Amino acid sequence: MLTLRNISVILGGKLILSDISFSAGKGINVILGPNGSGKTTLLRAIIGMVKYNGEIRVDGEISYVPAEFFSPNMKVIDVLRAGRKRTNYELYVKELNVEKFLERDFSTLSSGERKLILITKAIAEAENVIMDEPLSNLDVKNKFFVMNILKKFNHKTFLITSHELEILRFADKVIIINKGKLEYEGGVSDLSEDLLSNVYGVKLKKIQVDGETFFNVIG
Repeated sequence: MLTLRNISVILGGKLILSDISFSAGKGINVILGPNGSGKTTLLRAIIGMVKYNGEIRVDGEISYVPAEFFSPNMKVIDVLRAGRKRTNYELYVKELNVEKFLERDFSTLSSGERKLILITKAIAEAENVIMDEPLSNLDVKNKFFVMNILKKFNHKTFLITSHELEILRFADKVIIINKGKLEYEGGVSDLSEDLLSNVYGVKLKKIQVDGETFFNVIG
């Protein structure tokens, strides 16, 4: 469980985030917003990488998957074992089907394969899993594979930023940030096409099929 109250961030004399308040519980919590809206800065505030004003409360430990990352010259199995504590990573290695990479050098993997390893590590390490653009560098098959895995572990709290609207079909909660301010917090089914269209600057159509909500660009 994550609770943010009145979070503001100033970087280089510029107000990046202004008075952001929301909560994120168990399941998949998705943060949407265009480039430059402050999504990554918000995640960095939560994990303590940037200073902020306001209050952030976290029940349990946090793990983090950055959008961009360093590729060390070490075996994948050692990447998974590295960190502040030992974890039962074997379960998650099997679930994310990355056993075949364990003896490989992490730096030799493709960008998508490295992302899968970091996602595996993050899920294994904490109950609160923070991910910045986890679907970037993944092909279509692996995007759906990862999101279905996260659904399976819905006893954990996932807070995920994304540009990709198809992620909404997996979301238990949606948080929309635009120009450093909170625009929406709530369920996918209650999210209006007008609000999302205004945030992204394109015309979107809301479609509901078999209990799932989709947003398609129509012009």
